[in-house]
Amino acid sequence: MVMKKKAQAAMEFLMTYGWAILVVLVVIGALAYFGVLNPQNLLPEKCTLPVGLYCKDYLISSADDTVTLKIENGMGHGIIIRSISIAGQVLNYPDGCSENLESDCGTPTTTGGQCAYNTIPGWRLGNGESGTVVIGCGEDKIPEFSGKTRGDITLKYCDDTSAGDTECSQFIHTGDGELMARVE
Repeated sequence: MVMKKKAQAAMEFLMTYGWAILVVLVVIGALAYFGVLNPQNLLPEKCTLPVGLYCKDYLISSADDTVTLKIENGMGHGIIIRSISIAGQVLNYPDGCSENLESDCGTPTTTGGQCAYNTIPGWRLGNGESGTVVIGCGEDKIPEFSGKTRGDITLKYCDDTSAGDTECSQFIHTGDGELMARVE
């Protein structure tokens, strides 16, 4: 008789905690199914560029298939940006989005800064200046996307004071950054 009561108590203990664990698993499953626990929704939006360059604002637009970056130069000297490209997640069609600023440095691609500084082709941002660049991805290349997308930014630039490098080819620098934002 005593054995039976111990077995009954153990069985009641296991059933009570078993049901509680089952309820918790169902709640976690429901939260995951409805996207509440989606890691992309929990991560903050951000835009980072190489040291000295600041991404003041950004926009990924599926309406016109562009990525817009507002960049500020804090390097201590002027730079000439030759090209900008972004690739990753929904921005891979097929090689990402890119803008060649050597030949396309004009409206509507860029605002702020100036084009072809000292006969060097590219988009010049003086120290402390900021400007906006619109990076085209091609027609119907950024799909409607819920949540955030991640992209790797690559800039090619040179100093606007590179002595003797009038083509900006000898001392070209490559800087990497990251964009984590919602597609709008």
